[in-house]
Amino acid sequence: MKITLHEGLGLSEPEIEIRCHIADQRLKRLLDYIRQYSFSLEGRIGETSFYLHSEEIIYVDSADGRTFLYSGKNVYESRETLSSLEEKLANTTFVRISKNCIVNTAWLKSVSPLWNHRLEALLKNGEKLIVSRNYIPALKEKLSR
Repeated sequence: MKITLHEGLGLSEPEIEIRCHIADQRLKRLLDYIRQYSFSLEGRIGETSFYLHSEEIIYVDSADGRTFLYSGKNVYESRETLSSLEEKLANTTFVRISKNCIVNTAWLKSVSPLWNHRLEALLKNGEKLIVSRNYIPALKEKLSR
């Protein structure tokens, strides 16, 4: 693989161009990872708004009609629904793992089976999340890319 970096003061924004014969699964995973750097999500603590780069977000959870963004340091409330965030995060390292949770697979340390056809996802920060059986195929597909 050949990698070239061109820096110049005349460039207005970063541009990534990839040329390949065939985009294999590793390359597609790399593209998903790069895409998440292209936007940020708004989270609120009280009345203060914060703009979080998507790679800072470990997972997104919804409870009692409210959506929360979990980073390594804080929990932020989002004005968006879990479904709208799932659409925004579709081509990144994020994947829905239950009716109320989306996880950033870049933060995933391991996955192990539970007795009731579900999985337990262990995150790099030590937290554990449950992967519902209906979402296991989507997680496996995301991890195989």
